[in-house]
Amino acid sequence: MAALPTAELSDANATHVASGDVRVLHPVFKVYGQATAFSGPIVTVKVFEDNVLVRELVETKGEGRVLVVDGGGSLRCALMGGNLVQIAYNMGWAGIVVNGCVRDVDDINACNIGVRALASHPLRSNKKRTGEKNVPVYVGGTFIREGEWLYADNDGILVSKFELSN
Repeated sequence: MAALPTAELSDANATHVASGDVRVLHPVFKVYGQATAFSGPIVTVKVFEDNVLVRELVETKGEGRVLVVDGGGSLRCALMGGNLVQIAYNMGWAGIVVNGCVRDVDDINACNIGVRALASHPLRSNKKRTGEKNVPVYVGGTFIREGEWLYADNDGILVSKFELSN
């Protein structure tokens, strides 16, 4: 799915931005992966320094969706690396937003998928299978719910209660 420019979307949907139906995430995410722009319906997962549920989700058919991983903003380990990002790409995910860290940045940057994360970190996460799938998460200064739409490009990230057009 071709992503629409976030600047144009925010301009064309100014009333929805004002009402809160369209939200702009705080500009704290670094850009990884070859796809600098991506969009799609959201799937959520909430974890903390444990990526087992993240793996379970990326191993399912992405069908053009965007995975939002709320890692609690932890900067103490990576929740995704090159292997999981490659799996996500192969399974048809449009993109991934991680409220936490990634690793294997060179591998991620060689993959044709869009990834946003707070930073990179060489340490891998725990493997205890703690967390929750398909729950509301608080990322980038806003609540994000399963089934909402995410639009990301080099200008930033928008989340909308419905699919947008410009």
